[in-house]
Amino acid sequence: MRTSLAQRDSESSWTVAIAVGLPLARIGVECAVAGDRDFRVVASVGLAEELDPVGCPADLTVVEVAPHGPVPAPVVFGALVCHSRVVVLAHAGDPRVRELSGVGAVVGHDTEARDLVRALRVTAGDRLPRRELLSRREVETVRHIGQGLTHRQIARRMGLTEATVSTYVKRIRGKLNVTNKAELVLRAMAFGYLTER
Repeated sequence: MRTSLAQRDSESSWTVAIAVGLPLARIGVECAVAGDRDFRVVASVGLAEELDPVGCPADLTVVEVAPHGPVPAPVVFGALVCHSRVVVLAHAGDPRVRELSGVGAVVGHDTEARDLVRALRVTAGDRLPRRELLSRREVETVRHIGQGLTHRQIARRMGLTEATVSTYVKRIRGKLNVTNKAELVLRAMAFGYLTER
């Protein structure tokens, strides 16, 4: 029986499989993952169908959903989710991502390397300081949004203009890879921004 991710020895590295179509994008993901000593790439292919989750199991798998490319077949994706924790690389708001069950995190194609690594760590269950992804003021804004406040109400509470609050919300949506407030609140909850004090 495989060791669960939560029981993994902190000194050993997490194994990562990558399924990204464009070679340059795949190399970028490989470099981001390999640049962190806690991760080790064990497979890198163009399509999820090329991965063998049983023969070459990985702790984590990065799977791309390209804008005009195919979505991994449900059987293939289901096999990956059974043997690995999956991070999907997709454009923000791509409705096809919602059809995939068992996704640990979704990151955008324009995500920086450090944010991809953070998403892998969060998906693996590693405890990360969540404040690294969002600034202190952005976290404060997210908490107000979670309370159901409007931009005007948030601006008054934080002593800002509505335009500044709108800028914060735009940045937060980009960093959390969401398109609306409902997704923002759900992602913020998943990252622990609404519960941390």
